Amino acid sequence: MRKPLLFVMLSVLLLLAACGSNAQGSTGGSFFKDGIIEFIESNYILQDIVTSQQSSTDIAEIYLAENKSVDEVVSELQSHETPKEVSEKKDNKQVLIYNDSFITITPDENNSSDTLVEIATYGFVRDNYQPNFFNGLFALWILDEVLDVDDWGKKRQSKCGYNNEDCYGGYSSSGGYYKKSTGSSSSVRGSTSTVRGGGPGTGK
Repeated sequence: MRKPLLFVMLSVLLLLAACGSNAQGSTGGSFFKDGIIEFIESNYILQDIVTSQQSSTDIAEIYLAENKSVDEVVSELQSHETPKEVSEKKDNKQVLIYNDSFITITPDENNSSDTLVEIATYGFVRDNYQPNFFNGLFALWILDEVLDVDDWGKKRQSKCGYNNEDCYGGYSSSGGYYKKSTGSSSSVRGSTSTVRGGGPGTGK
């Protein structure tokens, strides 16, 4: 009788340990529903979604923080969860890097009292961003390390130099249309719904 009893006790202990681990993970920052992403989803208004050229699983989501400045939003995000990296602030733009995402905070061009919060997966940044977007924000070696790509900036700059319209310069600067490398232009909005999809030029 001792062996079954011991087995039950061990099972209970393992279950309790697993529950404790999950409780800790709930504040650790899972990309989908925990941590900083859940905070943004709960407190800001989803405006748009931009899909990567390379993979439909890599996206950038754009949220609106009403009646809040860039500094206020940055402070809120850092207070909720500490980023891995914090950029310098340049031209009223700042970027926070978390475990699974880059979060870019910029003023809303349509309303100076509001702020845009853009969440991009690592894959979206790696495959779509114009490296000049990060000038004055991060040293390129930091991006190489985070994105796990040697000379990421040089490689992306070479591609962007060949066809700059293939490179994403942030939501506010996307211009409303995205010209694909084939030379054909397509509307970035793609639908009349509030949340839209499209290539890296997708946006306002």
